[in-house]
Amino acid sequence: MSLLKKLFSSRKEKRQEPEVLAEFRSPSCPITAIVEQDERVAYFYLWGDKDTDFGIKSCWIRNLAAAPANLETNLIKKGIPPMLTSSFCRFPAGQPPLKSEDLEIVWLEEGDSAALLAKEEIIAIIPSWSGSGDFFGYARDSKDHGEFCWELTESNILIDRVKSAQEYWALWDSEPNPFQIKQPELLKSYEEILGKSNKYYAIDGNEWPPKGLFLKTGDFNDVFVTVGLSLLPMPVVEMYSENPNQINRIELGLILKSGLMQSELDKIGNWISGQADIPWKRITWMGNGHTITFKEFKNTKITSVILVRDLNVLPKLELNDYRGSSVNVLWMIPITENERNHVIENGSEPLIEKLNNIGSEVFNIYRPEIIFN
Repeated sequence: MSLLKKLFSSRKEKRQEPEVLAEFRSPSCPITAIVEQDERVAYFYLWGDKDTDFGIKSCWIRNLAAAPANLETNLIKKGIPPMLTSSFCRFPAGQPPLKSEDLEIVWLEEGDSAALLAKEEIIAIIPSWSGSGDFFGYARDSKDHGEFCWELTESNILIDRVKSAQEYWALWDSEPNPFQIKQPELLKSYEEILGKSNKYYAIDGNEWPPKGLFLKTGDFNDVFVTVGLSLLPMPVVEMYSENPNQINRIELGLILKSGLMQSELDKIGNWISGQADIPWKRITWMGNGHTITFKEFKNTKITSVILVRDLNVLPKLELNDYRGSSVNVLWMIPITENERNHVIENGSEPLIEKLNNIGSEVFNIYRPEIIFN
């Protein structure tokens, strides 16, 4: 080989393809945690499934070679994971490669965030707000606010949440597990206010997490309430509320005027079971004033439900807190397409006020449509 050829070929750097060291699926959300490293750098990723809006979140873990002084913008343009610059590295000379046998993923209870542990020590965390602005995640081996991670200090509140999550997931391997404890407590609370149930549906399809549906039929109304949704806090709530523990655990309820056949009640129960998975399957949340499509009755104008925490006519189900969070029953009030459009254009408060004024007619799927001036 000529000297010129040697000279040019020596300038062309060969890059090792990244090696996947760990891959773990979220227990409740369609998200996969992945740890990759090449000969230069190691990264922690959370990948949302293609049919979600979660996208890909990333967090630098460590450099395996000497840190560059400047940002590797040329690599970023090529889609190659860049090293963290030396000014933000706790170990600018680089660190040893990670070993897959040392790694563990701990999912936070919401299922949309995760921590990476090496030999039982937290080395990186990707919380739900990763991807907001210039924030990626937290890393033990970084300093200050680096380009691809922020420093993980001992005072970070997520450290306690990771430890709490470890304890929570361990509960599911014990007897009795959380559902076996919570289910009879919820049913007792429901029956004290609503009366003894006529039917109980298992709505989990024999898959984790377990959940059920309470049904009480009566002379005036038929009442459905879910059992066990509140065992899991909903994802992404903390991105929308300063007090997520007040709204992140829910049960869903639906009250309809009596007169439906059992086959229709079973159909409604099946529909509710599908809605019960929405927050985790879609990586979203449900709250007061949110709406859901509801087209189970073709001979009415009803096309949706609006989730409401309080109306004067609704039962007052006061449920015990769970793991530091309030448990709220969101009642699914049937509404028409025009009423839903009004919510989209004007917010939920005007409609909720109107619904409150019509009293028990909110349970009648044949009620007159609300007219707004």
